[in-house]
Amino acid sequence: MRKAWLILALLVMVFSLLAACGAKDEEEVAGELSKRLDDLKSYKAEIQLVLNTGHEPHEYDVEVWHKEPDYYRISLTSKARDITQIILKNDDGVFVLTPHLNKSFRFQSNWPGNQPQVYLYESLIRDILSDSNRQFAVEGDQYVFDTAANYHNKTLKHQRIWLDKDLKPTKVHLMDADFKVLVEVHFTNVEMDYTFEDDAFDIERNMQGAHRDALPAMSDEEEADEKRSLGTFYPAYQPPNVELVEEKEITQDGEAKVVLRYAGDYHYTIIQQHAQHSKMVSIARRPTG
Repeated sequence: MRKAWLILALLVMVFSLLAACGAKDEEEVAGELSKRLDDLKSYKAEIQLVLNTGHEPHEYDVEVWHKEPDYYRISLTSKARDITQIILKNDDGVFVLTPHLNKSFRFQSNWPGNQPQVYLYESLIRDILSDSNRQFAVEGDQYVFDTAANYHNKTLKHQRIWLDKDLKPTKVHLMDADFKVLVEVHFTNVEMDYTFEDDAFDIERNMQGAHRDALPAMSDEEEADEKRSLGTFYPAYQPPNVELVEEKEITQDGEAKVVLRYAGDYHYTIIQQHAQHSKMVSIARRPTG
């Protein structure tokens, strides 16, 4: 009997300590997340993204801008190639900008719609709230949710989301069926209710801004090093129900090129090579019919 009372006393002490530290239970956190989603006006986030899906990790710097009702700017920069692509959504539609080529492509899409996006705060909240089988834990001063991964890539099965005491995301892991981490997302800074300039989501402003941030021209020796290691840059935007089905490196006219072939609702091929003079990334696309 004394042992039972001792265990009870310890449990009361533990819960008292949690309450003193301000820790919330799952129901409280979920309720606050639901309110946060309803009240979300705007935010700006800086993210480190690591893809562990190839032979070696691919690292990207990502910046996310969102303003209600439906404005988005997702800037994705490859650390290896120092090349930036931008997904832009404004009143005119959804665009993918490739500033270093001075090219933009318009997509007939309602992106992001209800499609989960691991770098969007509101998408992570919806994943938490919609999963009736989610798991909840407290790790130090952070709240952790394990949910199902509902992405178009069917290899991704599990999702683990870390939130700080203010319920801002700090980290996300996407895992396969064996809980191997394939995608790592680290939120280095999140600013809620951020005030954007009036033209923040304008195509021309974003194209010009990216050009101003371009690096100086490489020396002949640096350019030669670049030619010897082309690398691969993966598009920041991929249409729904489309998958990468083939990736290969070829040499044509003495130039190294990477060919990425996609299939699904749309079939298209992306050919990458160094952007010099008239050289550019070319995209061939046709819908299935």
